[in-house]
Amino acid sequence: MDDLNWNPLLFSCLKTFAQLEEAVQAEMLNRTVSELIQTLTRKCFQKCVTRPSGSLTGAEQNCIAKCVDRYIESMNIVSKTLMEKQE
Repeated sequence: MDDLNWNPLLFSCLKTFAQLEEAVQAEMLNRTVSELIQTLTRKCFQKCVTRPSGSLTGAEQNCIAKCVDRYIESMNIVSKTLMEKQE
């Protein structure tokens, strides 16, 4: 076949591949965020809620907020360090 007949097909395949790659990356990001939320929920709940009940006490709310802040700050430090080592 003539090369001109293949160019639109090739372009279409490359475009489809790029869309697939983008969708996979988005799904990976969604999964990572979901895992982060699950981990934060589990770890901070175990640390801060000593007697589960229908509502959180003020102390439990403060503890959970600080726990989440520390966890995210730690993740940021680790991520930054890993990025610096890659450079």
